Amino acid sequence: MELCNTKQLLDIDWNRARGKYKNNLSPTNLPEGYKVRGLRRCDYGRGYCELLGFLTKVGDVTEDMFTKQYDEMAKCGTYHILVVVDDNDRIAATATLVLEHKFIHRTAMRGRIEDVCVHPDHQGKQFGKLLLDILIILAEDLNCYKLSLDCDTSVLGFYQKLNLKLKEDHKFMYEKFFE
Repeated sequence: MELCNTKQLLDIDWNRARGKYKNNLSPTNLPEGYKVRGLRRCDYGRGYCELLGFLTKVGDVTEDMFTKQYDEMAKCGTYHILVVVDDNDRIAATATLVLEHKFIHRTAMRGRIEDVCVHPDHQGKQFGKLLLDILIILAEDLNCYKLSLDCDTSVLGFYQKLNLKLKEDHKFMYEKFFE
């Protein structure tokens, strides 16, 4: 089982992609040895948590903790976690779409993009952009009325190249309960 249906993401209409790609990069045309798929329950040992450590503090996550969290995410069906794996089946990049069911907008969903990260050894191959484009198309196909993400101002340009817009009149508020 995967936290994103690989067949579904390989069947998306890539003509709707927003990014411009070198060498006709697409979900079905990656550099030799790489493939895109959904996160799997067995990916703990393939470097998933280590990859997220390049993005934020992960903490000590045991395989048992990973498996239990994976099962909870799979059970609710609102997590679409994509990964790019290399020819050693190590995770090179990831991005997540989280769906929030709403009553507004005729019971549509709101999508949130989270945890976009590319391992430093695999940067420059356009994997982050590819995963984002897939998730944007998937969000629209899944009836999301809105898609959002939070990011550092230092990477705004990256997201704006995919036609994501900065909402100037909104402030992001939060409460952090632990580090």
